[in-house]
Amino acid sequence: MKNRRKQERIAKILLKKSLTEDGTIDAKKIKLILSEVTRQTPPQFINILKIYKKLVTNSLASEELTVETAQKLSNQKQFEKNILAKTGAKRINYKINPNLVFGTKITHGDWVFDETLQAKLNNLTNSDY
Repeated sequence: MKNRRKQERIAKILLKKSLTEDGTIDAKKIKLILSEVTRQTPPQFINILKIYKKLVTNSLASEELTVETAQKLSNQKQFEKNILAKTGAKRINYKINPNLVFGTKITHGDWVFDETLQAKLNNLTNSDY
């Protein structure tokens, strides 16, 4: 148990060294850290790298917001301004999904806001009415 905590502590330190001043992940810093860690090969470095990968993945997920719609948004600039202010995300990834009939699906990390027609129909069929 102590060994696992130590590995997690080392991975968190590596994650902090991977961040820029504004708190976003820097790919160049990650590459530098990975080359340094693999060169030194500390004890249990495979487990440390697995934990580090998970931390980086979670950090990237919290920086990115995915918006899935059936067609391009007409008021995209205003939408971006509002959603970035509310979520704290750094960037938005838009996906046009022709399978969506109506509505929007927004994913931010492990949080999903699904207001599509399909989701509403699923809620109706799964409810106790």
